[in-house]
Amino acid sequence: MNLSAGNTYTSASFINIWFLTAGVVALLGIFFSRAMISIGMIGIVLLYFLNKGWQQSFKWKRDELQWFMGLPILLIYLIGGLWTEDYSYWLERIQVKLPLLFLPLGFWAVRDIITRKTIDVLIVVFVALCAATALGSFIYYLLHYKEITESYKHAKTIPTIIEHIRYSLLLTIAFFASVQAYFHSVVMTTRLQKNIIAGLGIFLFLFLHILSIRSGLLALYSTCFIWLIIQVFKSGNKKLLWLFPAAVGFLVAMYFFVPSLNNKVNYMVRDINQFVSGKSVNNYSDGNRLLSMKLGVEIGLQHPWSGVGSGDVQKEMNAVYEKEYPEIDQRNWLIPHNQFVYIFTALGFTGFVIFIACLLFPLLNKVVFSDIFCVAVLVSSYTSFLSEATLELQQGIVLISLLFSLAYIRLYSKA
Repeated sequence: MNLSAGNTYTSASFINIWFLTAGVVALLGIFFSRAMISIGMIGIVLLYFLNKGWQQSFKWKRDELQWFMGLPILLIYLIGGLWTEDYSYWLERIQVKLPLLFLPLGFWAVRDIITRKTIDVLIVVFVALCAATALGSFIYYLLHYKEITESYKHAKTIPTIIEHIRYSLLLTIAFFASVQAYFHSVVMTTRLQKNIIAGLGIFLFLFLHILSIRSGLLALYSTCFIWLIIQVFKSGNKKLLWLFPAAVGFLVAMYFFVPSLNNKVNYMVRDINQFVSGKSVNNYSDGNRLLSMKLGVEIGLQHPWSGVGSGDVQKEMNAVYEKEYPEIDQRNWLIPHNQFVYIFTALGFTGFVIFIACLLFPLLNKVVFSDIFCVAVLVSSYTSFLSEATLELQQGIVLISLLFSLAYIRLYSKA
């Protein structure tokens, strides 16, 4: 009996160490190496085999189905290949989305073994990485203050370690992860540790305003809004609603006191006016994105039920740019910069409805709404869909699949 218990303990300990190592590698990869992202995610997927996931019974209940909420998205992209002509581009779309199937398998297979301590260590690592890289960008900004502030008038931003839009979303999620760590972490328990994590969170919150990326700020304030609504319903304390005008007032104050944010807003207004007036949006960042959404909708309406195929979006967009917008430089030819529009263009109303159903499914789970980390990942992901085709890039899939799985497994991890 003792030997058996010892073997069980060793097995669980080994799996936790493996999971922690793979998770750290994947998190490091987000900032430093796409290869590391793949290695880390493969390490997590291998847990399915290490823990003999095929021998475990799958329960067709909401809590279990939640792990695979992204699987139908992969399936509709696969089916969309039946009426696709550009199979090279289609294969790229499928390859990017494979983690929607395989990554949850790894998490699901060890859902009853991973400890709360293991998850909380990974959360602290994630927050620390975000804060450290943000500090590097902030120092660079201070050293080149005038040049960078002026560059915000011309669609530039503070240099960041990865693409700035997805980076701002990661910082937003990290901020809320720091809030969770401050109140609920089993590894940040002393007063000093709590002060450190709180300091990192405050820095991330302030830096998001200095960085002034719309996607990040929208995710930040949308998550705050939704979380406060949840707390009002749970506690019945309507006084919390006064935090809404306070948040709006703070954001307005930031507009006047943070030059980078001021310049960013002014540039955005100028770009939108350029698009609305019907003038050329060549070399206008926001105007170009709005045009890509418009073209995506128009192409989708020509194939309303099935779309153009999950591999032909780029080809169809390029054809329209070449024929109707010859003044747009080829380097500015974009896919629809909106995930909802992209899905509609590729897969029509049929794919669009399935996609929306996948997004709504987690919202039916009350447990998800009890955790600010889960809420932050979902809100940040969904708001990013408004201005980016997030799921068409590896880092976007990581944002959805890896971070949500990490947040979700914590809800069921052992204390």
